[in-house]
Amino acid sequence: MPSQIDRAAASRGVRTPAATPKDSGGGAWRSLAGLPVAVLAWTAPCLAQEAGAPTEFGMTPHETLMLALLALAVGFGMLTLVWLLRQQSLTEGENRDLRAAVDELRGQAERSAALLAGDDQRVVVYSAGALPSVQGMLPFASGAPADPRRFLDFESWLPAETARRLDAAVGQLKDRAETFRMILGVPNGSPVEACGRAIGADAVVRFSALGGLREELALLRADHARGQATIGTMQALCDDLPMPVWLRDGERRLSWVNRAYAASVDADDAAAAIASQAEFLGEQDRSAVAAAVAEKGAASERLSTVVDADRRNFHVVEAAGPAGSAGVAIDVSETEAVRMELRQTIRSHSETLDQLTTAIAKFDDKTQLVYHNAAFGKLFGLSAVYLDARPDQVSMMDHLRSKGVLPEDRPLRELKNEILAAYRATEPTETLWHLSDGRTLRVFAAPAPQGGATWIFEDLTEKLELESRLNVLVRLQGETLDYLNEAVSVFGPDGRLRLSNPSFAELWGLSDEFVQAKPHIKAIGKAVDVTILPPEDGSDSPGIDWGGFIRAVTAFAEGERRNQTGEFRLSDGRVQSYGIVPLPNGQTMLTFSDITDARAAERMLRERNDALEMADRVKTDFVKHVNYELRSPLTNIIGFSALLRASETGPLTERQAEYLDYISTSTAALMTIVNDILDLASIDAGTMDLEISEVEIAKVAEKAMEGLADRLRENDLTVAVDVARAGRSFFADEHRVVQVLFNLLSNAANFAPAGTAIDLTAERDGSDLVFAVRDRGPGIAPGQLDRIFERFEADPVGGRHSGAGLGLSIVKSFVELHRGTVEVRSNREDGTTVVCRLPFEGRAILSDAAE
Repeated sequence: MPSQIDRAAASRGVRTPAATPKDSGGGAWRSLAGLPVAVLAWTAPCLAQEAGAPTEFGMTPHETLMLALLALAVGFGMLTLVWLLRQQSLTEGENRDLRAAVDELRGQAERSAALLAGDDQRVVVYSAGALPSVQGMLPFASGAPADPRRFLDFESWLPAETARRLDAAVGQLKDRAETFRMILGVPNGSPVEACGRAIGADAVVRFSALGGLREELALLRADHARGQATIGTMQALCDDLPMPVWLRDGERRLSWVNRAYAASVDADDAAAAIASQAEFLGEQDRSAVAAAVAEKGAASERLSTVVDADRRNFHVVEAAGPAGSAGVAIDVSETEAVRMELRQTIRSHSETLDQLTTAIAKFDDKTQLVYHNAAFGKLFGLSAVYLDARPDQVSMMDHLRSKGVLPEDRPLRELKNEILAAYRATEPTETLWHLSDGRTLRVFAAPAPQGGATWIFEDLTEKLELESRLNVLVRLQGETLDYLNEAVSVFGPDGRLRLSNPSFAELWGLSDEFVQAKPHIKAIGKAVDVTILPPEDGSDSPGIDWGGFIRAVTAFAEGERRNQTGEFRLSDGRVQSYGIVPLPNGQTMLTFSDITDARAAERMLRERNDALEMADRVKTDFVKHVNYELRSPLTNIIGFSALLRASETGPLTERQAEYLDYISTSTAALMTIVNDILDLASIDAGTMDLEISEVEIAKVAEKAMEGLADRLRENDLTVAVDVARAGRSFFADEHRVVQVLFNLLSNAANFAPAGTAIDLTAERDGSDLVFAVRDRGPGIAPGQLDRIFERFEADPVGGRHSGAGLGLSIVKSFVELHRGTVEVRSNREDGTTVVCRLPFEGRAILSDAAE
């Protein structure tokens, strides 16, 4: 310990050996003192000889001077020698004193170290500018290391937090001379007390092993500190918990609550809740919890209470302890709601799965049935009683084999191994089962992480049949498209050709290789060898070109994807009609049909129709002109005939009177024909107006019969009129109704056998008034029924005379003008009946006339 020795020597006023010459240096000093004498002895003769003058002793002055110098040097050397010898003696004495002081200090240090070692202490001295000095030894039971260097590394044998506190305290001691005292808890050792204080310029830290009461007190203090820290930590944790937590003393009074408890009971803070003893649970619930804690030491109940004006469910757990009890309330309202929702979801899923036609069954890790839907039992014909017994899947396979459901061509052992392998698989498995009744099942097995598997049995029989039929239908459609005269093509959403028939390639002059490459519609537009011409002037069809087809095929907006039709002309003279049909999934179908011949025939028919219309107009104009031209002479003839019959013109001979009768009859028939032709011409021209009024039914029947009185008498015919069921009147044009009935009776009188009666009936049928005229003649041949209403169509077979053939045409025209219908019923046994239906109310006719 050089530092301690130096300090001891300095305190006694003794210089250290480092400042004093050693014994080995005395001879050197003596050699140095004799050097001047030798020099003078050597130089004196030289100086004397150089002067060349003899002295008293036979020496020159120079030699004398040299001799004097030599003597002076010798004297100086002797004095120096004496001084050196004296200093050597003093140095040897000081060295002896220093050795004695060192020995004494070494003994004191050894005695101090022995005392420290014997007192189970260890002292660390921190001196400025020097390494720390470690003395003494702690007992092995303390757990402190014996190696000084490892001992000074506090973190190697103390807990990290304790080592940091000790280092900080030592630093404060060295820097500010602040004393400290602390108990160090050594892992796997006894407590150690560390005391630090400043002694002079040094910082001294003493480590003492505690024992007895002091050790026990230290341990108790450490345990108390840990307990307090644990309690503080738990209380901090409980304060941050969102669930109410409380402590009760032995008298079941609240001693501590967390913030959630205070908030639940509407207290300002935890202290206010404890001061007011605000209870979280009701009195009855608290009593039940207290009874359970007293009996079992703990209580676990599901209780409800009101929190924030809302009744909520809590799982309350309270356990007894040394100082009372502790409790916590866990809000399970959301959990209960989720559990209820889960039950409802499971029930809903079960109900949904029961509605599925796909069979679903779930087996546990022991292959026992735990769930199945209704389709599962129906698929395999298993009864509810059998399934409720929860059979395992292997025995179920045996049962199905015994029932003849599973096919016999596959070994049952192989099927069972396949089922068991599905339970051990890590991924879902899929296979096909072909049942003995011809059904095909797709079997999907999904293993569950917790064991077991869910099996899905999908009946593919109908699907496979539909696929087979679909494939046949696709082939049939393909062959049908190939033989169609229309060009058909289908384009995908990307605008590329998906499907086409040979007529499409032939229409646009495309090669088979080009079509099979599924080209884009733009490429097709560039590859066609004909050009679409713009529409002709005045054409009703909108024009289109390949750009329009491209836009229709590649359009994405729904507004642009619509059905389109039209036609266009090609540069080679052909005329094509096209159709654009949007298909599902963004596909588009284009159809093209060659209508060149149809357009040529249409043009020809249009020209012919124009010619016929012109001829009809000429005919109508001619008929009108001729009829109006005939009326004047007919009127004159009738007038002069009546004048000749008058008595003022003189008597007539019998022959003249007969001739006048012929003239009157012919002119009357001719006037009727002319009037009928004019009426028909007016109807065709749309210029005839009906004069709708209230018509008495019996009156119009009587008027119609008056015009036929002579013919009826002449042919011995009678008319049986029955209008009792028709009512009194209806709304119509009276004059035209009379003409209709007159023509019907005239036609019936022409075919009715002599001596028979013609039936004229009228009756109400819903909103119609039905007139019927029936004769008992030979009837009308079936081939003539469709032609009797044609103009100028006269059938004299069975009739008394042939007229102009306008009567029934007039009837049909007038009835239809009244918005009615005409029907003819004829057979050889009952004769012919013509039925006319007229609206009973004329408002519809009036409204049409107003329009």
